Amino acid sequence: MNAHLSVTAEHLSELPPNRDRVLRDEADFANADYWRYRNDLAINPDMFRRYRSPMDLWDWRQRSALLLGDIAGKSLLDLGCGMGEESIYFSTLGARVTSIDISEVGIATLKRRADCHGLDITALRMCADPTAFAGASFDQIHGLGILHHVGIDRGLREVARLLRPGGIGVFLEPVGDCPSIEAAKRWLVKHGRFLADFDRTTNHERTLTWGEIEHAIGRFAEAALYPYHLLYRLKRFAPERALDAVRRFDARLLTRVPRLRRYAGAVVIAVYADGPRAVR
Repeated sequence: MNAHLSVTAEHLSELPPNRDRVLRDEADFANADYWRYRNDLAINPDMFRRYRSPMDLWDWRQRSALLLGDIAGKSLLDLGCGMGEESIYFSTLGARVTSIDISEVGIATLKRRADCHGLDITALRMCADPTAFAGASFDQIHGLGILHHVGIDRGLREVARLLRPGGIGVFLEPVGDCPSIEAAKRWLVKHGRFLADFDRTTNHERTLTWGEIEHAIGRFAEAALYPYHLLYRLKRFAPERALDAVRRFDARLLTRVPRLRRYAGAVVIAVYADGPRAVR
């Protein structure tokens, strides 16, 4: 067993009772959401291509893959891995992957995915803030939609502890800095389900704001923010064939008019630990 895995997922039971209740609620919500997909173990070839050969910066997943750079042989933590789709991609590309999540269904599904594809992934049921790993355990940390669950300040404090010198963390998160847009979104989620199929959310999560993001990344030697999703926020009202064009248009707008980031619906956050950095 690796040194950084010497404390196991039983760490969850050591949390204060109120925090444990929140985690249990979040885990139950995720378990119910994942259950219908638990037997879908195949690799999505189009999605895998985005991680294997990233080139289109208008796609936030490809941006995240480019930021991570060469992952072959690196120790990578997939923080809040869900059912482990990204963990499978990273492992297939040669990373030494450790994945954690609080969902029993998610971790069980990832273990079955790994077995199905002959991959060696360490999958643990564990919370993210804090984890049970020793400090400076990972070269790279990836998270898709985890920081807005645990709180970005707490989450990135743990990321700073876990990264080795020169390491990088990359996170894809929802952001909402315009009160009128956020109010409209809440109304649609509550009353507009006859119009489109909106993602369900828990009572414990909320989108991040630019102010709290900028405060939280201040603990790192270097950080970068990449806003995404303006018109793409209306994706449920657009035909599938038009979505890539919408994302390209969003990327051009956000590049040419940076102040529009206030209306963006997502952000890619890159944080760099101090120390010598590997060539990317």
